[in-house]
Amino acid sequence: MGENPQWLENFLEKTSFDFSKAQDWRAFLNERREGGSGRSADGLQLRDIKNYAPGTAFISTHGAPTPIQFHVRTQGSGFALPSGVLHVYHPDASWTYKVTSFYVGPPTSSLDFRMEAGGGGSPSSPMWGSIYYIVLKSSDLPGQKQAETIGKRALREAVKGLNGVTRWGFRLLAMGEASYSLSVKVGGGEWVRDEFMPQQALTEAEIAQLKDLADQAYDYLRD
Repeated sequence: MGENPQWLENFLEKTSFDFSKAQDWRAFLNERREGGSGRSADGLQLRDIKNYAPGTAFISTHGAPTPIQFHVRTQGSGFALPSGVLHVYHPDASWTYKVTSFYVGPPTSSLDFRMEAGGGGSPSSPMWGSIYYIVLKSSDLPGQKQAETIGKRALREAVKGLNGVTRWGFRLLAMGEASYSLSVKVGGGEWVRDEFMPQQALTEAEIAQLKDLADQAYDYLRD
């Protein structure tokens, strides 16, 4: 089999969102945030099949950054945390969005992280916005399977993911986050546990297009 055709290259060009990068968070939120432009906004790609479980929280600042706490634990008892990374997309003191990442893993069954976000404003004129966060196991991080990115295994995994998509929504805990439980506390607010960001579901037309692309790609790579 020779060089992959252009339609296949385009479909496999982006296999995952890299949540360690601010530009990938922007692309993800533009497509998937409720009311966003949809998963096919930049053309249908392999990553559009994958489901993620990001959380979001409102923050406001009144002259100083807002303290934020995260508590990550395993779901169940007696298990060590699987190796992974917590990525937080948040504004800095000048309200420019950036990513702060924390390593998550054994031997403990829970970890606590502290950070600050935002800044500026005043009691009479606060600054406000949102933070977004996601915790992923190491096996779900981009670059872990680079040798398989364009090949049969990538398509096999993609088709499995597509078969799990429903017309009206999708399982939020589909990408490995089921091994973690994540709680967040913003400022003096209450702890909020396992609250996920509402997302754009695939449309009927996108599901049909993705199934067609995945079938064609699988057949091509199987030969």
